[in-house]
Amino acid sequence: PLKSDERAVSTCLDTPNWRDKDGYGCDHYEDFYEAGCSGTEKWAGNIGPAAENCCYCGGGSHAMFPAISTSSICTEDTDGWFDQYGYDCVWYKVMDGPGCPNYGNQTAHNSSIVEGSANQNCCYCQIDVTNDVSPTVVAAPSSSEMCADTPGWRDTDGDGCETYLEFDDPGCPLEGNNYAGEMGSAAENCCYCKDPTCEDWSSRCQNYKASLFLLPSDQAQALQAHAISVCKKAAYSCCEEDNVEIVTNQRHSVSMETVGLYNECKCDFWSRLCEDIRQIEACDYAAEYCCGDYIYYEADKIFRYLNSPQCYCDFYDYAENEFGQTLKPRALTTKEEFTNPCTPFEINWSSRFILERESLEAIYNATNGHNWTNNDGWRNETLGHCQWYGISCNADSLVTDIDLRDNNLAGRFPVYTRYANSIGNPILVNEWQRSKYGLANLYKLQTLNLAENKLTGTIEYRPLYNLRDLSYLDVSGNQLSGVLDAQVAPSLKYADFSNNGFTSMRRFVQYKVSSLQSLRFCDVSNNAIQEDAADILEDIPPNIEQFLASNNQIYGRLPASLDNLPKLRQLNMASNALSGDLPGFIESFVT
Repeated sequence: PLKSDERAVSTCLDTPNWRDKDGYGCDHYEDFYEAGCSGTEKWAGNIGPAAENCCYCGGGSHAMFPAISTSSICTEDTDGWFDQYGYDCVWYKVMDGPGCPNYGNQTAHNSSIVEGSANQNCCYCQIDVTNDVSPTVVAAPSSSEMCADTPGWRDTDGDGCETYLEFDDPGCPLEGNNYAGEMGSAAENCCYCKDPTCEDWSSRCQNYKASLFLLPSDQAQALQAHAISVCKKAAYSCCEEDNVEIVTNQRHSVSMETVGLYNECKCDFWSRLCEDIRQIEACDYAAEYCCGDYIYYEADKIFRYLNSPQCYCDFYDYAENEFGQTLKPRALTTKEEFTNPCTPFEINWSSRFILERESLEAIYNATNGHNWTNNDGWRNETLGHCQWYGISCNADSLVTDIDLRDNNLAGRFPVYTRYANSIGNPILVNEWQRSKYGLANLYKLQTLNLAENKLTGTIEYRPLYNLRDLSYLDVSGNQLSGVLDAQVAPSLKYADFSNNGFTSMRRFVQYKVSSLQSLRFCDVSNNAIQEDAADILEDIPPNIEQFLASNNQIYGRLPASLDNLPKLRQLNMASNALSGDLPGFIESFVT
């Protein structure tokens, strides 16, 4: 009979090679979520959510193993150990396979307070991958889409599928058909090497991102080009196919114009890479997919930014400040760099294209104007538009303030309301400033108050980012839904999105330098936002003074400290699904 500490025990096994839709494995959930991983279903990968595949989250499968004496189980890495190159145990999890077959013999640095090799000090390097005990699976998640690696397969060097997962790209283009063992090659036996999925590419991209953080600068620089190549494949694998057209015009001077360049999925993907790995090519792609279409005049070698010159301006400044480099177009086959999108000619459209009255009329028509509570002066041909109810203008008759609060506006949020051209010429709809009327054409607008009305649907945010003077926005108390974007305009100081039906919130992005610095007040309370608190607060504007997010469905942990928010005076996240400890408020808040 077995001794008391050697009896068979039931051990939970994470689903091999499982990744969520962003490429994270079960380790990520252990690091960032409470046991059970409540609220993480939306991140499910192609074989289900963490709750079905990760033991920590209540999933996985159970197997019978002979028990091991607890004295032989490594439960914690040796504190203070790092190797001769300065890497600690985290690096080995990223760059080596279980058991550390490649680098486990690296010894401690001379200045390390702990002696010995990685094999002696890192639990990950003490995993026994040669154990011959074959577990008997009791229950495992099933999926018609699930691919299973061939059990027990090894190549001629004794490496299994996990080695290819660590050291080759999805599909195993480098070594998948080499080193075939008795049962064939990796390409024939490993799911990762057969038909790589979005999750495979995302996971590999995430690994490269982690490596770039851990490696010395010279090694990281050598790895960047390949990292971009892999991440590019992840973007194309995980996002919808581009439908970008290049329109060439040779009537006056040769020009090339993009149509349909904006891609929200790729915008989010590349902007994260731009900020995380700090590589200029990632920022090139991010700028195009986030900011949209442009036109290039070949003779003059200049670009015109058709959708959002302010967005391009922010990326341009970000690249120059962070990397000392200039953005380059990727959609067009030209070696020219983008010309400066921050010039007054590019940014200030008011003297050329604004049709103030027409834009206000379009807003009136789109929001059921004849049933407004007060529509005095509107559509009156004998009155100038600056005399209409709720409208204020500057000395040039350009609209600066709109206050239509509690005025029975109904319909969709009137960013743009019609496609038209004042002289009847056909114009591509990607040229916003010449083809549509609505709020986004009121380029001198400073204050917009549409609170307590009956506006519905989602908001098209991108055109609003051209409103460089907009500092006050209140759309509270409507019936708006979908995504909430608090960085809606570059000079925004006050943003109230409360009491609507928004279900998600875009993360604060670093490349929107202007709005990241300007925002002081943000109220997103009383919605249905389902986001991780860590994602919402990760890059929250550093000058924020009040952030209100109560009565939502926000989950996860708050950051340990709020010291990066020196001006924060009020944080309200009551009535959510938060867990863990409170931040150190005493140290963080201004008194």
